[in-house]
Amino acid sequence: MTIKATSALSILVIWVTMIAAIAAQPGQWWTLIFAFLATGAVGVSAWRRLGMSRLIAVSGTWGGTALAVGYSEAGVTAVFAFLTTCAVVYSVMRRDALMIGAGVAAAWLVTGIVVAVNGDGGAWISVFAFLTAGALSNTRGNAARGLSAILWWGIAGGVMLAAGGGWSYVLCIAAFVLTSASLGFGDFHFPRGLEWDLFERDDDSQRMP
Repeated sequence: MTIKATSALSILVIWVTMIAAIAAQPGQWWTLIFAFLATGAVGVSAWRRLGMSRLIAVSGTWGGTALAVGYSEAGVTAVFAFLTTCAVVYSVMRRDALMIGAGVAAAWLVTGIVVAVNGDGGAWISVFAFLTAGALSNTRGNAARGLSAILWWGIAGGVMLAAGGGWSYVLCIAAFVLTSASLGFGDFHFPRGLEWDLFERDDDSQRMP
């Protein structure tokens, strides 16, 4: 029974990004509580093969959070980053669904950049980054679905940055809705349970633990 590299790297990313954020904004030290909780979410199943898709999603989530916390003191984003980590780690996302992971990462990186540039008044858009992550990670998605998230969140982020916030923040809702609409309601597959896979059995290559 060994610790999987993708689990260890996910934990490393969480702490490297958040320590950097706290170094820039010491007053936001309390966000480390949620980094700790996210570490627990990954760590209790560190023997599972999370795969590159989840590693990409977790990295983008905490990278975006670090930008929001480090530049705008938007500590509330750490709460939804923790929830996103749970949603991703215990989802049905396939290990090789790299574009799905990239879609989750894109939503959070856009969130982090927008909050870092426009200020913490837009921190609430992290709610819709979390919802987008939940929608993407719990579908048997393909590359097109990940690209949809990248496209819609990229457009929304560009407008939010150009407009400087205000009314433009509602575009994060549109980005979430459009991304979800591209999935189709029949494509959501919520996990039926936890498969710990302690002895590295993987009889069904199409199913993620």
